[in-house]
Amino acid sequence: MASNATTEFRVRTYQPSDFSALYALLSRSGRLMTQSGLREHLESPMLQAVYVIDGEGLSGVRDVRVTGRGDEADPIFESSGALAESAPTAAFDALLEAALACAADVVRNRGASRGVLQTRCSVVDWKTQADLERNRLVRVRELWTIVRPTLEDIPEPRVASGIELRPYRMGDEAAWVEAFNEAFADHFGGWMGMPLPVWHRYVASAVFKPDISLVAWDGERIAGFGHFRIDDELNQLRKQQVGTMRYIGVRPAWRRLGLARALTRAGLLGLRRHGMQACVSGVDGTNVTGAHLLYLQEGFEVSDREYLYRMTLTNPPGGTHVELLPR
Repeated sequence: MASNATTEFRVRTYQPSDFSALYALLSRSGRLMTQSGLREHLESPMLQAVYVIDGEGLSGVRDVRVTGRGDEADPIFESSGALAESAPTAAFDALLEAALACAADVVRNRGASRGVLQTRCSVVDWKTQADLERNRLVRVRELWTIVRPTLEDIPEPRVASGIELRPYRMGDEAAWVEAFNEAFADHFGGWMGMPLPVWHRYVASAVFKPDISLVAWDGERIAGFGHFRIDDELNQLRKQQVGTMRYIGVRPAWRRLGLARALTRAGLLGLRRHGMQACVSGVDGTNVTGAHLLYLQEGFEVSDREYLYRMTLTNPPGGTHVELLPR
């Protein structure tokens, strides 16, 4: 169905009664997401707002959430959206404007001088790329989805002397988060951070499996970690047993010792023990640590690519509005 440029509409905030319509919209847009996964997203303490446009069910949605550690002096926001084919022509701009206004309010309320909002789109979604660039967002990065299509032929992990790989131990949340944030401190854009409350919430969930959330210990210090995940409900939709390599991180003092490779292999073997047939992950296609190249060496293949777009929101001292500048 073609978009209707003359249709009147309004942007409103999401209500719990919209859940079924929202899930249907996301499913029609090609998002592979379970209802449990959507609920988890909507209940995240980092989520600031979800905006929707009514239509046949819902014709459009866009969220805005704080990312990174959450306590950065200049807040970092992530936003994602979806539109039905029947959505009004101006729906994209209206939803993005609402998300930017929400982020600007957070910047103002924190007394920050600026913030950054980022969003993603497929490298072959030229319409969304044009829409983002028309709204002065700037392409800054290419992100990859990678897949290891089989969990056969995984070499045994080898670690340096004095390093021990162990399953995650409940009670180590603060130490793990400290290690996580140090490991990703030099990641592009500062958005790969972990707030302690978010990690506490996750390890208390039913999907957390300590035996595939591996921690590399050097004595009493965490040197690195390999966090893997299995979502049984999502695998029912996939009709395949696929695990996720969620995080591989090594603190700077322990890099160049082969630890990232060892954690990758150990996690893949753990997924295989759980009956998984493949593994999916995401990685920065220009990672400064060379992680993307390591994963290709370990049998992963690039299955999809996205562009990361960003915009800086600056808040003039004493001002009442937020000026939007590309970054």
